[in-house]
Amino acid sequence: MQIKRNEKIDVNELNNLLKTIGWGLSSPKKLEESLGFSWGWVTVRDDCNKLIGFAQILSDGIKHAYILRLLVHRDYQGRGIGTKLFGEVMELLDENNLNPILITKPSEESFYTRFGLSRSNKGFISLFKWR
Repeated sequence: MQIKRNEKIDVNELNNLLKTIGWGLSSPKKLEESLGFSWGWVTVRDDCNKLIGFAQILSDGIKHAYILRLLVHRDYQGRGIGTKLFGEVMELLDENNLNPILITKPSEESFYTRFGLSRSNKGFISLFKWR
């Protein structure tokens, strides 16, 4: 298994990974544009160089970093790959003194608390509008 930061990535390969978890896009061009807005990303590849994990980060580069997506290929889930991937993301953010922010489902909260993330108790609220 290879974990790399900001390696060149083919959007079709990434879209195929997204499809394994039901997030595939009909337009890989939109995915390419999304990558262009990124502060960075982390990839995980198996021993045959197949993309099996991906995390995307948006940031102001000063204080905050929003972890936009963290995903592991369906066939590789449950093997600790997501843990290693997120550990690398947290290391990257730590090295750059960036505070991680993410939105997750309640069922996934315990995964992220293992890395020191917690619900805000500083009076912040999250506001959003689903489309």
